[in-house]
This record gives sequence, structure tokens and C-alpha cells, in this order.
Amino acid sequence: MVAELGFILLIFAFVLSAIHLFFSTRVCFINFSEDNFFILRKINFSICLLLIASFLFLIISYVLSDFSVLNIYNNSHTNKPLLYKVSGTWGNHEGSLLMWLAFLGGYGFFLTLYTKNNNKKFTAKVFFTSNIVNIGFIGFTIFTSNPFLRISPIPEEGNGLNPVLQDPGLAFHPPLLYLGYVGLTIPFAYSIAALLEGKIDRRWANEIRPWILISWIFLTLGITLGSFWAYYELGWGGWWFWDPVENVSLLPWLLLTALLHSNRVTEKRDNLKSWTILLSIIAFSLTLLGTFIVRSGLLTSVHAFASDPARGIYILSFLFLITGASLILYVIKYDKIESDEKLNLLSKEGGLLLNNVFLCASTVTILLGTLWPLFVEVMTGKDISVGAPYFNLVFLPIIMPAIFVSGVIININWKRNTVENLLKKLNKAIIIFVFLIGVILFLLEGPIIFFIGIILSIWLLISIINDFYEKIRTKKSISDVKLSKIFSIPISTYGMYLAHFGLAVFILGVAISDSKKLYYEGVMKEKEIVKVEKFKIQLKEIVEKKEKNWISQTGNFSVEGFKKNISMFAERRLYLDTGMPSTEAAIYRNFFSHLYIVMGQEQPLNSGQRIVRIYFNPFIILIWSGAFLMAFGGLISICDKKRNR
Repeated sequence: MVAELGFILLIFAFVLSAIHLFFSTRVCFINFSEDNFFILRKINFSICLLLIASFLFLIISYVLSDFSVLNIYNNSHTNKPLLYKVSGTWGNHEGSLLMWLAFLGGYGFFLTLYTKNNNKKFTAKVFFTSNIVNIGFIGFTIFTSNPFLRISPIPEEGNGLNPVLQDPGLAFHPPLLYLGYVGLTIPFAYSIAALLEGKIDRRWANEIRPWILISWIFLTLGITLGSFWAYYELGWGGWWFWDPVENVSLLPWLLLTALLHSNRVTEKRDNLKSWTILLSIIAFSLTLLGTFIVRSGLLTSVHAFASDPARGIYILSFLFLITGASLILYVIKYDKIESDEKLNLLSKEGGLLLNNVFLCASTVTILLGTLWPLFVEVMTGKDISVGAPYFNLVFLPIIMPAIFVSGVIININWKRNTVENLLKKLNKAIIIFVFLIGVILFLLEGPIIFFIGIILSIWLLISIINDFYEKIRTKKSISDVKLSKIFSIPISTYGMYLAHFGLAVFILGVAISDSKKLYYEGVMKEKEIVKVEKFKIQLKEIVEKKEKNWISQTGNFSVEGFKKNISMFAERRLYLDTGMPSTEAAIYRNFFSHLYIVMGQEQPLNSGQRIVRIYFNPFIILIWSGAFLMAFGGLISICDKKRNR
């Protein structure tokens, strides 16, 4: 009965969304009135609550282990801990779509509250646009991906959840990622509403800012947690592998970052208005494209769901409809929204535009590399893959200048600047920077990419410190500072400092970890010893263990090379309910570095021997720490009430 209630609520939400579409069309374009707008808000609230409640009913069905529901039968088991019963709700295609709808409902609920005192005619158009997205995804869920589908006869037990998904990290990774994806609906709706109104101003940019930040924060956290989960759970030994679904999460993140900076120019200088609108449209379209890639199964990925042509065709049609209609409207309204004022490149807004160009170019390179195998397969029938060498070769040379420009932007003023004034403001930073680079080049050795990463990281740190110093020093003397000025600096500026500091930490972690890592792969048997640089590693024994739900083989490794000898335990499990294996890497954390060991299955022709992969990843923890600092910086920026008024 619980499942039926969930599906009925979903049907009600679809019917109400259709009514909303008809009524909002009338309110927006035919006969606006305060009373009609009040009714529209009530309908909006109702749809949002229905979507959230429908998802909660699916969660309840999972907790109750209702195996008469096909989705629960395929993805749960009575022996599963409560956390994994709940997370199993979104560990599959149908459940994750319903979670997407619930998040649409959550965002819509807060949007309705947030816009209570805003321009009602404009807000009606925001509701109109967001509801079109609602209809598309509710229809997709009902007609192609019903999570409440019943089966008969009722099985006594479920098939269980994929063992790879039975991890706390993955329990939270998809919700965070989806909160980022779905959050893009609000900037998109604001942008379409602005195009329909034919008016974009600083107030519009100020209103849209927190929604952009919220989406960016969640997407940053989701990508970061997903990277960390793949690192310790999948046994890959690294933090990023240019997997197609990794790529399609990075694409909207890059454009969201560009949108944050572009919107700042619109908010501060009433410029780049059409560019800001275009970025929000394309960023939202990329989330639909990512959904298409994952749901269609066209590209091979560890994240991809089973292939279903009907689902792929539906999402692709929805993508073309939304993107096509939005771009046509954009072209029609372009002349009404663009500013005639020219940008000076020697200004903060000019630097932000240049930064946007680099970010968009890097997005295009990733998009091409991700979709190229699909294009080749359609045209020639050949199956190819585009791997890390392409992305590293093309992406890095574009994103590096963007990072360098970021350090300059932090210190440059709005409006016009001269080269002389800019050098005067940066002279101390440049002197310190050059000195530190000289010391680093003298003391350290490594590949060129290592030094570039170190240089960019130091440049960002010095730029932040220099700008902070310039803000608190007095104009009378270059060495005098006024500590009371610390409290006059806007909270959002501190958020910006922390986000860019996090970026510097992230770059430092990438530079050191990728350039200085150690790697060994070979066949080992019990009592055998291998040497990896300073480390002496022995596979002491392999212990077999049987639990209620799985059997395991655990390799006990002794390691010499740290201040004290340590033991590490790498494990391979076979889950009895699904017959699926999983790998549990052994990770020893030493300060910011990791020693990482993965044990493979027994070799068929060499009894007792196993493939073992050993990694030493120096300072790799800085990668995820830096990303979390970036997200925290965004959170601090949202807390600036003066900016959010």
C-alpha cells in the first residue's frame, strides 16, 4: 500500500504540473493578477510537497523490505544495514530519478518562499520555466522509469545492493551531486524569465547569486566525495581517471565556476548580461546531457546504468527541446539585454571575462573528448576510447592560464586600470613570488608539470595575502596596517579568499601527488618481499573469512620504510547474495600522504600467487582537502547578508 501511495502522489504531481503549465501560461502572458499569482504559488507549493512525499514513500518501502516492488527486489536485501537500505533507494536508475524529482521539489519549495516579496510578474515566469522542467522529469519517471512497479508472485528475498555501492561515501555522493545538478534549474529558470521580460539588471544578478553558489557548493562536494570514494573503494589508486561520467560532472562545474564570475560582473558593473544568461542555459543543458549519457548507457563507464533506448531517446528529445527553445529565445532577445559598455581588459571585469574564456575553452575540450568515441561509433561503427593522455595534453594548457589570471584578478580594481598602477599594487607580491620560485627551482627536482603546479599554487597564495594586506594597510605608509579594517572587509571577500586558498591547496596536492608518486604492479605469493624505492613490503599471509553475507580473503602486508614498521590489510570479498566481488584497498595514512595496496584474485595458473598493486601517493590528501575548502569558501560567501539583500 505504501508503494501505491507513492505512485499516486507522483501521478498527482504530474497532473498538477500540467494544470500549473496551463495556468502559469495564462498568468504570465494573458491575464496577470495578484489573485492568480497567489493561486500559482499554492499550486507550486503543492507540486513540491507531492514530489518530496513520493520519494519518502519509496524510502519507507525500502526500509520495510517490500520485495513486491521490482525496484526494491533488484536492489535490496533483508540483511542490509539500515543505511544501505536507505541509500539503495538512489543506488539505481528508477530510485535516483525519483530522488532527482524530490530535489526539484525541495528547490521549488525554497524558491517559492525566497521569492515571496519579489516582483510577482517576473516570479510567475520563473515558476513557469521551472515547472516545464518538472513536467519533463516527472513524465520521464512515470512513463519509462517507474520506481513503484509491482511484481508477482512476491519474492521472499531481494537480490541485494551492488557491493560497490555499500559504502558510506557512496551513500552521500549521489545526493550531493544531484543537489548540484538540480540546483542549476533555478539559475536557468531565472535566466529564461529574464529573457521573457527582456530585462536584466544588478538586482536580478544579486537574486540569482545564492542559487548559483548553492549549486556550485553541492556539485563541488559531490565530485570531491565521489573522487575520494572511487579512490579507496574501487582500487584505482588515483583521484581522477577521466571516466565519461566523471567528465560529465566536471563540465557543469566548470561552467558554474564561469557563471559565478560572470554574474559577479553583472552584479557589480551591469555588464556581461547576455553572457551570464548564455552560461546558465548551457550549464543546465550539460546536466541534461550528462543525464542522457548515464541513463542511455551509450558510453562505457563504471557509473553507467543499464542501456535503455527509450530512456535515451526521451532525455535526448527533452535536451533538444529545452536547449533549442532557450537558445532561440536568447537570440531573439539578445539586443534587449546586452550592455553597450565596452570592457577594459585591465580591469577586474576584463580579467573575469578572460578567465571565463579559459574555463569555457577547457569545457569544450572535455566535451569533445567525452563525446568523440560516440561520434566515431555512429560514423564508422568502430569502438574507440579517449583516455587521460588526450585530456592531460589539451585540458591542462588551457586551465593553467585561467589559474594564473585568477591571482591577478584578486588584486585588480574594477573599471579602468593602468599597467603602472597594477604593477605598483603587485610589486611586493611579484618580488616575493620570484624569490620563492628561485628557491624552489634550486632545491627541488621533478618534471615540468610539478614546477608549474607549485608555481601556480604559490602565485595564488601570494595574491590572496597581497590583496588582504592592501585592504588593511593605511594609505600613509606602506608598512602600517589598521587591524580594525579586518572587520570592514565583506564576508563574501573572506569566502572568496578561502575558496581560492582551497584551489591553491588542491593544485599543490595534484602537482606533488601526480609527479612524485611511486607505483609497483607484480605477482606476489605468501612470504614474498618486494622493494618499492624506500619501502620494503612483504605479503606475510592470506587469511580467509566467512560472514553471513560474504566471504573474504585478506592479505596481511608488513611494511618497512616509515619511522616504524606497520601492518596493512588488503581484502577481496565475494558477496553471497549477488555473487559479485569487491576490492577493499589497504590505505596507510602518513601525514598528508598515503601508502596504498590492492590485492587481486588468485592467478589460475600460478597457485597461491596474486597480482598486487602498490602506490605511494605523497600529499594526495591535499587534493580533497583543497576541494572541501573551496566549497566552504562558497558557503561563507552565501552567509554575506549584505550581498544577498
